[in-house]
Amino acid sequence: MNLSTKFEYFTKLLLNWNNIHNLTGLKTTQDIQKNIDDSLIPFEHINNYKTILDIGSGCGFPAIPIAISQPKIEITLTEPRNKRASFLHIVKSELELNNINILTSRVEDVQGNFDLITSRAVRDTLALIEMSKHISTDKTSYLFYKGSCVDKELEKLQNYKIIKNDKINYIYIEGKK
Repeated sequence: MNLSTKFEYFTKLLLNWNNIHNLTGLKTTQDIQKNIDDSLIPFEHINNYKTILDIGSGCGFPAIPIAISQPKIEITLTEPRNKRASFLHIVKSELELNNINILTSRVEDVQGNFDLITSRAVRDTLALIEMSKHISTDKTSYLFYKGSCVDKELEKLQNYKIIKNDKINYIYIEGKK
């Protein structure tokens, strides 16, 4: 399957599962496509990561679009809710995403270290950094997709090198490479 076919199939799977299991507020193909695009925008500017951990993967944003578009990156998805983790396992199988590992657990239970830690719409930035300290090094970077409260969170992050994009609300904190 090529990239575009995989994104179309992911969209179809998400819409079908969402009708039955209410995984997300995304109800249309256009809503899902916008979230796919938003998931990939930061990767126009950042790269060279071998391992990514996605905290609270939910219905797969940003992890699934990243896994589809970046097949050489090993991505670990953490999702404590069984219903959503089951959906992620179906997506992995159906799209043959061999570069992802799905953990039905909270980030606090994850072992190892990661080059990049991502999250979308999960908790405050400082809380995310704190809860993932045990799996980060001084070279770990963070990419957090945020809503309209991004500017308030930036005020609290004065000791970090931040890159903010105007197309979408996200916070990128670069590790010491």
